[in-house]
Amino acid sequence: MKIVDQVSDFLDDRRRKKHQKIREKNEQLRANGKVPTKKGWGKMVNTGTGGINQDPSTRVYDVAQQQKNLSEEHEIKERRSGEVKRK
Repeated sequence: MKIVDQVSDFLDDRRRKKHQKIREKNEQLRANGKVPTKKGWGKMVNTGTGGINQDPSTRVYDVAQQQKNLSEEHEIKERRSGEVKRK
């Protein structure tokens, strides 16, 4: 057997063991009544920066507009929940 094949088999075995360990963990969580989910970063916010080469004057407007949108969404949620009366 070539060394490359041995390394490839080793990596495949390691990958299979990892997948099997995750499957066992998920089965245990399901048995306890929990739902195994993939962990992530959550909701990402578009800051409008777009990288270094973008015009910095437009970034200020984009960030300000996003903050305004977030505050309006929060205000709408408060109104729907009945915590704050309409103005």
